[in-house]
Amino acid sequence: MSKYILVINPGSTSTKLALFEAEGSSLRSLVETNVAVPVHVLEEKPFYLDQIQFRKSQIEDFVKEHGVSPSDILAIAARGGPTKPLKAGTYVITKAVYDDIMSGRVLSPHVSLAAPAIAYELGQEWGVPAYFTDPVSVDEFIDEARISGLPEIPRYSALHALNVRAVARKYAESQGKSLGDLTAIILHLGGGFSVVAMERGRIIDAINPNEEGPMQLERAGSLPITDFVDYIYENNFPDLKTLKRKIAGKGGLVAYFGTNDFREILKLAHESPEKALFLEAMYYQVGKYAAQMNSVLKGSAEVIIITGGIAHNNDAIEGIKRWTAWMNVPYAVYPGSFEMEALAMGAWRVITGQEQARDYEVG
Repeated sequence: MSKYILVINPGSTSTKLALFEAEGSSLRSLVETNVAVPVHVLEEKPFYLDQIQFRKSQIEDFVKEHGVSPSDILAIAARGGPTKPLKAGTYVITKAVYDDIMSGRVLSPHVSLAAPAIAYELGQEWGVPAYFTDPVSVDEFIDEARISGLPEIPRYSALHALNVRAVARKYAESQGKSLGDLTAIILHLGGGFSVVAMERGRIIDAINPNEEGPMQLERAGSLPITDFVDYIYENNFPDLKTLKRKIAGKGGLVAYFGTNDFREILKLAHESPEKALFLEAMYYQVGKYAAQMNSVLKGSAEVIIITGGIAHNNDAIEGIKRWTAWMNVPYAVYPGSFEMEALAMGAWRVITGQEQARDYEVG
């Protein structure tokens, strides 16, 4: 009988779902879809934990629709949200994970946290194991990376760890080596940007896209700090949410172009020298932070890996190269995101004994 890995990856208004089929010693993608959460549900239950039962029912319908019964499920692979800081790897979703999420004992609230909670409930009902792999709270920082300049505000690790490690693994395998042998600069350029220093497979420093780094599609990135403090006091923001929305939602390229559609941004930049400068500044900033990460690696990066949605655009790749080519490091480009595959493969490596599951309670 065929066995499947069910993959769950919730977003703010929909849930990505997939089934991967085990065939002997390999795993193949069978079906992948994006199931929208109706507007009335989002309005009635704006808090993601309150949506769990509805999203769970959609997942059960998805499984039935494709002729799969719970007895056919080998494992559930859920996206890991910003739980507590954890080492990279795959974790069994235990009651401790579930309780921390449902009680709000997490790094920050995010809809992705609904995935482990749903996976735990389904796993208990179906009698199958549930896992998450490389959550955004992966923390392998060296001690120096945690120091910010104010003792009260340490730097912390939060990044697109799932896709970053997935493309790093792909590149390492293409070179006939293991992930643990790879030292690289990795640029994840999607809705948010993660700029990463990976040393022998370990993420020793990274730019937290919500806190610092280059300007992004909707995020301001690092700002002149005293000028920003003055700006806050001079503009009388009505509440903290509005202020945060200014820098993450209305900042970055959308503030200069009036759109967060990168294809439209490229078009506008080709039509206007002023707009072209704004876009070039984004490439410049990405290059600047990439150079910072190579400094962290003491110049030992063997490759610059570029991934995420923006990597589909050759103009963007060439723009970033203009500011990083001086490092004389080769490039590897993996356009898009490999989250669903990475989640399925994380569970598969544990199931097949290629990797040992980590203990969430140990960290």
